[in-house]
Amino acid sequence: MKTSKRRIFIEALRTFALSVGVTALCMLVTVSLLGLESPAKTHQATEASVFNAPQAREELREQAAAPASYQVIPLGEAFGIKLFTDGVIVASLSDIYTADGVCCPAAEAGLRPGDYLLKANGREIGSNSDLAHFIGQSQGEGVTFLVRRGNEDFEATVQPVFGEGSFKTGMWVRDSAAGVGTLTFYDPATGAFAGLGHGICDADAGNVMTLKAGEPAGITLCGIVKGAPDNPGQLRGYFSSDEPMGKLLDNNETGVYGTLNQAPQGQATDILGRNQVSPGPAEIMASIDSGGPQLYSAEIVKINSTDQPTKNLSIRVTDPRLLEATGGIVQGM
Repeated sequence: MKTSKRRIFIEALRTFALSVGVTALCMLVTVSLLGLESPAKTHQATEASVFNAPQAREELREQAAAPASYQVIPLGEAFGIKLFTDGVIVASLSDIYTADGVCCPAAEAGLRPGDYLLKANGREIGSNSDLAHFIGQSQGEGVTFLVRRGNEDFEATVQPVFGEGSFKTGMWVRDSAAGVGTLTFYDPATGAFAGLGHGICDADAGNVMTLKAGEPAGITLCGIVKGAPDNPGQLRGYFSSDEPMGKLLDNNETGVYGTLNQAPQGQATDILGRNQVSPGPAEIMASIDSGGPQLYSAEIVKINSTDQPTKNLSIRVTDPRLLEATGGIVQGM
């Protein structure tokens, strides 16, 4: 099963590798929104008181030769995202007021925002509540954490202190995220989909969240916060079903990847290489209301000449319908 999932993910990345610097087919532009209206809510950081994607992509760039034609189905459909992290992520640190003064045990142990706590005294940390349980049980004794920072794993011992009625460490942590985004394409050859066009990042730490488990879910769009200068705007929506649409397999700097339970309908489209894309008229396929995916006119203003996985081009929205509704490209579109 793991081999099958890795193959699907590798093929999805291969699709991306063949289209680096592309407008994602019909100029599909996707931006995620980590925040939903009720009944789906953003998972807030709570106080902790009581496949290698870059490597795989590099391998593909070295080994995979682009075929004469490679096709995927463009989607442009809004979807919900539920993501659970590998361990818990340290979102921020704070001081604790005790009878002996002010301190932050986590900071004193060398922990930083963005660190992942994988184990506590040798036991896996599956959620925020698990971590709170380990700290509560410590009764002030040191808790040794297995920590992941980037590609490095190390141990750090935190000495909880008693303050404000319980044992605390000075950490605020998060174990999940939820949001609204856009499905970019579906690969009929592998059954894989790609979405967003960039990774889901922790709102506080700013780094791409490590995926332990997750799923795409049906979403009902219920409004738009129109974009304006210094305000990107956003699509607003809520989860419309408890049934998942499939599985998430990876979250990395280029987007989210996974499989769908049901293959979407649509006409397959050729992927263009960077050297085949030039400034000029284009179309964006996106969903901004219950009407589903629509094509909107736009213009490719600039192609980034450097070899980078994201932000490869600049697009100006020219469609009066989209400008009236959203003001341009908003979060979640």
